[in-house]
Amino acid sequence: MALDARIAVGCEALTRFHDGTPPDVLIAEAHSVGLGVELELALVTAAVRRAADLPTGRWLSVNVSPSALVRHAELSSALVRRDRPIVLEVTEHVEIRDYPTVRAALAALGPDVSLSVDDAGAGFASLRHVVELRPQYLKLDRSLVGDIDRDLTRQAMVAGLSRFAERSECQVIAEGIETEGELETLRGLGIALGQGYLLGRPALLSVRSATA
Repeated sequence: MALDARIAVGCEALTRFHDGTPPDVLIAEAHSVGLGVELELALVTAAVRRAADLPTGRWLSVNVSPSALVRHAELSSALVRRDRPIVLEVTEHVEIRDYPTVRAALAALGPDVSLSVDDAGAGFASLRHVVELRPQYLKLDRSLVGDIDRDLTRQAMVAGLSRFAERSECQVIAEGIETEGELETLRGLGIALGQGYLLGRPALLSVRSATA
């Protein structure tokens, strides 16, 4: 969501399973038996298909692992029916050992597919991911956003990341915004995009979409 006008500019696809298993747990289990990429691609395909019901003019954001991203031919097939720009979110918690291969795979997907480094500030690789991959978006982890209006250290960290992203031609998205104080502080720090319960709770597509 654009924080100044509180207008939705993108939608993030969130995975939920009927048995209540957390998606990260089930995806990790699938990877442990060699089926993780297949599951990820199936989830991307489903998200793209359902996105046809979203309002026009919004991008669709989906989570992928580096191992799924480098299989760009299969990922391209999963994205083939897209009717809007796609943002692929790669978490900073996952190590990337071959940046050139990831860059080449992303370029092969087309100009309407961009990259976001997720969970910035919570793991070990976000700054290097930005330097090596040159993503269009950098998502601040909610651990940096919570109570930022009352924490000068968090403000300094976010200000530094914002400046780093600006110099890298990357837009910052703040995750987990839950209070007006957090929102106003982030706006004061120059953060233009955000998501969180204050702006819109996750919901079924037929009811209301999670926005970024």
